[in-house]
Amino acid sequence: MKTPSQNEIARQLGISGPTFSAQVARGCPANDLLAAQAWREANLNIARRKGIRFDQHYQPPGQQGKPTPPPGHTPAAQATALMAAAFALLEADQTIDALVPTLRAALHAVPKTERDSVGLNLDVMRLLLADVLAMVPTDRNAKCDDGSPVFLDRDMTDSEAQFAGEFWYQVAAGELLAT
Repeated sequence: MKTPSQNEIARQLGISGPTFSAQVARGCPANDLLAAQAWREANLNIARRKGIRFDQHYQPPGQQGKPTPPPGHTPAAQATALMAAAFALLEADQTIDALVPTLRAALHAVPKTERDSVGLNLDVMRLLLADVLAMVPTDRNAKCDDGSPVFLDRDMTDSEAQFAGEFWYQVAAGELLAT
Protein backbone atom coordinates (compact mmCIF):
# COMPACT_ATOMS: atom_id res chain seq x y z
CA MET A 1 0.00 0.00 0.00
CA LYS A 2 1.38 3.40 -1.01
CA THR A 3 2.15 5.83 1.80
CA PRO A 4 0.09 9.02 1.37
CA SER A 5 1.93 12.28 0.83
CA GLN A 6 1.79 15.09 3.35
CA ASN A 7 -0.41 17.05 0.94
CA GLU A 8 -2.85 14.11 0.69
CA ILE A 9 -3.02 13.82 4.48
CA ALA A 10 -3.51 17.58 4.86
CA ARG A 11 -6.34 17.47 2.31
CA GLN A 12 -8.00 14.56 4.16
CA LEU A 13 -7.67 16.45 7.43
CA GLY A 14 -9.27 19.48 5.81
CA ILE A 15 -6.31 21.77 6.49
CA SER A 16 -3.75 23.53 4.33
CA GLY A 17 -0.34 22.09 3.51
CA PRO A 18 1.51 24.81 5.47
CA THR A 19 -0.71 24.22 8.52
CA PHE A 20 0.00 20.51 8.36
CA SER A 21 3.74 21.15 7.93
CA ALA A 22 3.69 23.28 11.07
CA GLN A 23 1.95 20.47 12.95
CA VAL A 24 4.50 17.94 11.63
CA ALA A 25 7.25 20.20 12.98
CA ARG A 26 5.53 19.97 16.39
CA GLY A 27 5.55 16.15 16.25
CA CYS A 28 2.48 15.17 14.21
CA PRO A 29 2.99 11.92 12.27
CA ALA A 30 3.48 12.80 8.60
CA ASN A 31 2.79 9.52 6.82
CA ASP A 32 -0.36 8.05 8.39
CA LEU A 33 -3.80 9.69 8.43
CA LEU A 34 -5.11 7.87 11.51
CA ALA A 35 -1.95 8.59 13.50
CA ALA A 36 -2.12 12.26 12.44
CA GLN A 37 -5.77 12.43 13.52
CA ALA A 38 -4.94 10.85 16.89
CA TRP A 39 -2.00 13.23 17.40
CA ARG A 40 -4.21 16.23 16.57
CA GLU A 41 -6.86 15.03 19.05
CA ALA A 42 -4.23 14.72 21.76
CA ASN A 43 -2.20 17.86 21.03
CA LEU A 44 -4.33 20.59 19.48
CA ASN A 45 -6.65 22.96 21.26
CA ILE A 46 -10.15 21.79 20.38
CA ALA A 47 -11.24 25.36 19.67
CA ARG A 48 -8.49 25.74 17.04
CA ARG A 49 -8.84 22.60 14.93
CA LYS A 50 -11.16 21.38 12.24
CA GLY A 51 -13.11 18.41 13.58
CA ILE A 52 -12.68 14.88 12.35
CA ARG A 53 -15.34 12.43 13.50
CA PHE A 54 -14.47 8.78 13.99
CA ASP A 55 -17.88 7.36 13.30
CA GLN A 56 -20.15 6.25 10.52
CA HIS A 57 -21.08 9.87 9.72
CA TYR A 58 -17.53 11.12 9.08
CA GLN A 59 -16.53 11.71 5.50
CA PRO A 60 -13.27 13.37 4.45
CA PRO A 61 -13.51 16.88 2.99
CA GLY A 62 -14.64 16.71 -0.61
CA GLN A 63 -16.20 13.26 -0.09
CA GLN A 64 -19.60 14.35 1.27
CA GLY A 65 -22.43 12.30 -0.15
CA LYS A 66 -20.33 9.16 -0.60
CA PRO A 67 -21.55 6.52 1.86
CA THR A 68 -18.41 4.39 2.16
CA PRO A 69 -15.31 5.20 4.21
CA PRO A 70 -11.88 5.33 2.56
CA PRO A 71 -10.47 1.84 1.84
CA GLY A 72 -8.85 0.27 4.88
CA HIS A 73 -10.47 2.76 7.23
CA THR A 74 -13.11 0.53 8.77
CA PRO A 75 -14.42 1.36 12.24
CA ALA A 76 -12.36 -1.56 13.63
CA ALA A 77 -9.20 -0.26 11.93
CA GLN A 78 -9.84 3.24 13.26
CA ALA A 79 -10.38 1.94 16.80
CA THR A 80 -7.20 -0.17 16.58
CA ALA A 81 -5.17 2.82 15.31
CA LEU A 82 -6.46 5.05 18.10
CA MET A 83 -5.73 2.34 20.67
CA ALA A 84 -2.15 2.19 19.34
CA ALA A 85 -1.86 5.99 19.40
CA ALA A 86 -3.08 6.06 23.01
CA PHE A 87 -0.51 3.43 23.97
CA ALA A 88 2.23 5.43 22.23
CA LEU A 89 1.27 8.46 24.32
CA LEU A 90 1.42 6.38 27.50
CA GLU A 91 4.82 5.01 26.48
CA ALA A 92 6.00 8.62 26.10
CA ASP A 93 4.74 9.37 29.64
CA GLN A 94 1.96 11.58 28.30
CA THR A 95 -1.70 11.59 29.27
CA ILE A 96 -4.37 10.21 26.98
CA ASP A 97 -7.15 12.31 28.55
CA ALA A 98 -7.72 14.37 25.39
CA LEU A 99 -7.87 11.21 23.26
CA VAL A 100 -10.28 9.25 25.49
CA PRO A 101 -13.57 10.66 24.11
CA THR A 102 -12.47 10.00 20.52
CA LEU A 103 -11.19 6.53 21.43
CA ARG A 104 -14.46 5.65 23.20
CA ALA A 105 -16.45 6.90 20.19
CA ALA A 106 -14.28 4.84 17.84
CA LEU A 107 -14.77 1.71 19.97
CA HIS A 108 -18.52 2.37 20.07
CA ALA A 109 -18.68 2.77 16.26
CA VAL A 110 -17.35 -0.76 15.67
CA PRO A 111 -20.24 -3.13 14.87
CA LYS A 112 -20.68 -5.83 17.52
CA THR A 113 -19.89 -8.52 14.96
CA GLU A 114 -16.45 -6.96 14.31
CA ARG A 115 -15.35 -6.09 17.84
CA ASP A 116 -13.19 -9.20 18.17
CA SER A 117 -10.93 -7.77 15.45
CA VAL A 118 -10.08 -4.58 17.38
CA GLY A 119 -6.52 -4.60 18.70
CA LEU A 120 -6.83 -3.74 22.39
CA ASN A 121 -3.96 -2.66 24.62
CA LEU A 122 -4.11 -3.75 28.26
CA ASP A 123 -2.57 -0.53 29.63
CA VAL A 124 -5.02 1.65 27.71
CA MET A 125 -7.94 -0.60 28.63
CA ARG A 126 -7.07 -0.29 32.34
CA LEU A 127 -7.42 3.48 32.03
CA LEU A 128 -10.70 3.24 30.11
CA LEU A 129 -12.08 0.78 32.68
CA ALA A 130 -10.72 2.47 35.81
CA ASP A 131 -14.06 3.80 37.14
CA VAL A 132 -15.71 0.37 36.99
CA LEU A 133 -12.62 -1.54 38.12
CA ALA A 134 -12.51 0.68 41.22
CA MET A 135 -15.91 -0.75 42.19
CA VAL A 136 -14.72 -4.38 42.06
CA PRO A 137 -13.91 -5.72 45.54
CA THR A 138 -10.35 -6.81 46.15
CA ASP A 139 -11.23 -9.38 48.82
CA ARG A 140 -11.16 -12.79 47.10
CA ASN A 141 -13.85 -13.99 49.57
CA ALA A 142 -16.29 -11.12 48.86
CA LYS A 143 -19.96 -12.01 48.39
CA CYS A 144 -22.67 -10.51 46.19
CA ASP A 145 -25.93 -9.26 47.69
CA ASP A 146 -27.50 -12.67 47.03
CA GLY A 147 -24.68 -14.42 48.94
CA SER A 148 -22.96 -15.84 45.87
CA PRO A 149 -19.18 -15.34 45.58
CA VAL A 150 -17.94 -12.32 43.61
CA PHE A 151 -15.03 -14.33 42.23
CA LEU A 152 -15.34 -17.71 40.54
CA ASP A 153 -13.61 -20.64 42.20
CA ARG A 154 -13.26 -22.33 38.80
CA ASP A 155 -12.26 -21.49 35.24
CA MET A 156 -14.80 -19.56 33.19
CA THR A 157 -16.70 -21.37 30.49
CA ASP A 158 -16.29 -20.09 26.94
CA SER A 159 -19.71 -18.43 27.06
CA GLU A 160 -18.89 -16.75 30.40
CA ALA A 161 -15.59 -15.49 29.00
CA GLN A 162 -17.37 -14.17 25.88
CA PHE A 163 -19.94 -12.39 28.07
CA ALA A 164 -17.19 -10.89 30.25
CA GLY A 165 -15.25 -9.71 27.20
CA GLU A 166 -18.36 -8.07 25.72
CA PHE A 167 -19.11 -6.41 29.07
CA TRP A 168 -15.61 -4.90 29.43
CA TYR A 169 -15.60 -3.76 25.78
CA GLN A 170 -18.93 -1.96 26.36
CA VAL A 171 -17.49 -0.25 29.44
CA ALA A 172 -14.40 0.87 27.46
CA ALA A 173 -16.66 2.13 24.64
CA GLY A 174 -18.69 4.22 27.10
CA GLU A 175 -21.81 2.13 26.50
CA LEU A 176 -22.00 1.11 30.17
CA LEU A 177 -21.27 3.68 32.84
CA ALA A 178 -20.33 3.38 36.52
CA THR A 179 -22.97 4.94 38.75
